[in-house]
Amino acid sequence: MSNNIQEGRRGAEINVAYLAKMMLMKWWVILLAAIVGAAAGFLVVELTKTVTYSSTISFVVSNRQPSEDVAGYSSSDLNASITLANTYKYILSSRTMCEKIAATSSYESSITEVTNSITMTTISGTNIILMKITTGSAAKSYDYALAVIKNYNEVIAKSGYPDTSITVCELPIAASQPNTDRSGLMYALIGMFVAVMLALIAIMVMQLTRHTVQSAEDISSGLDMRILGMVMKTLPHGGKKSGRELLMDEGSVGFSFMETFKAIRTKIENEAAKMHYKVIMVSSAGENEGKTTVAANLAIALAQTGHSVLLVDADLRKPSVCKLLGLTDSKENRTKGLQNILNESVTFEQAIRYVERHKIFLLAGSGAVSDPAEMLSTPQMDKALRALRKEFDFVIIDTAPAGVVTDASILSNYVDATVLVIREDYSNLEKIRNTIDDLAAGKADLIGCVYNNVTGSGAGRAYAHHYGRRYGYGSYGSYGYGYGYGYGYGRMPEDESVGE
Repeated sequence: MSNNIQEGRRGAEINVAYLAKMMLMKWWVILLAAIVGAAAGFLVVELTKTVTYSSTISFVVSNRQPSEDVAGYSSSDLNASITLANTYKYILSSRTMCEKIAATSSYESSITEVTNSITMTTISGTNIILMKITTGSAAKSYDYALAVIKNYNEVIAKSGYPDTSITVCELPIAASQPNTDRSGLMYALIGMFVAVMLALIAIMVMQLTRHTVQSAEDISSGLDMRILGMVMKTLPHGGKKSGRELLMDEGSVGFSFMETFKAIRTKIENEAAKMHYKVIMVSSAGENEGKTTVAANLAIALAQTGHSVLLVDADLRKPSVCKLLGLTDSKENRTKGLQNILNESVTFEQAIRYVERHKIFLLAGSGAVSDPAEMLSTPQMDKALRALRKEFDFVIIDTAPAGVVTDASILSNYVDATVLVIREDYSNLEKIRNTIDDLAAGKADLIGCVYNNVTGSGAGRAYAHHYGRRYGYGSYGSYGYGYGYGYGYGRMPEDESVGE
């Protein structure tokens, strides 16, 4: 399945709306393409254009000889003269005229060069002909025009219209400045249009080939997974990026944000009561999906109902829980991590601290390790969780992305249940399926997912009536993911590295 999951059932209208949304989200790409296209079109013209000069001659055509009485000139005569002007327009630019110009010009010119320099037009509704002669030299254009004045009577005399006349009503003058060339603006507009079209096509193709989750229906039907809750997309108040505004017990979050995690909490509590779950792992298929923020808010929500809750940062590659909670004392954090328990450098009493602000216990540090998978596979990990299970009502574990590294798959053999965070239109659908398969292979139950960063259209008809307002967290919902997991295995990352 793809972003067009159940395409036949959802219909083309939904797809068009989705594509339009993606176009709006990529407005900066379209704007950049427009600027680059316009600049390219303008530069091409400016770098390739040649400067030209023109001299113009005006002729008046009549269906009578000049000696005839003009008092009897009627509207029918004017119409006849207008028709005749169209004929003379071709005669004056004929090969015969061009040969005469080439022969009598002061410049050595070919017939083709002369022909290409002449432009003939008639003024609409009149019997006036305009001959414009354009070359790369003002003197040459003027010389050609003088050659026309010298030879046009002879050419007209041989044209077979003896009872008509053509006279010059405006003599040519030598051009004092180059012609105004507006082709740069025209090609800039053309370049902008072409670039915008190409950008739109590229965005459309890219989005149509993205195999990502686009709605709640894609999760329930395409992945056959229960949705524990949906966190709608919105920006934090004031546009802050510290991460603290993403916690449900901070004053900056909205009522609906808190209610979302309370609803998730209730479902977790119900499952835990039936299945005796105590240790719950939170993971995702890829980085930047918001698992750390979901894990922290779930722990806070459970603590608000009187449970003793321990939040464990088991992302030993890029730990970020301390950063999210605002615990920035690097010296203290260095000895408070899960790795310190596993290597037995500290005791539980020394490592676990109580965060009064959030009413939760915390086992999290800021130091990363170079061999997290090996460390999590040791008997000490199983022993540690057995001990923690006896001391707390709930143990919430934040892990590295399950679709990127094996850490979460290892932990799935020690925990009771797993919650998967799925961000809208982010991870590849096949990658999510593989992640689900990997987690399902462990001993823990995969109890559902949190659908994160959801837009209004992504909520789907099945859930729309539950969420009338937009709330939650948006582009900062996956706090701290300015990095990838594709490096760092051969060296020790910095202690202060910020994870998800």
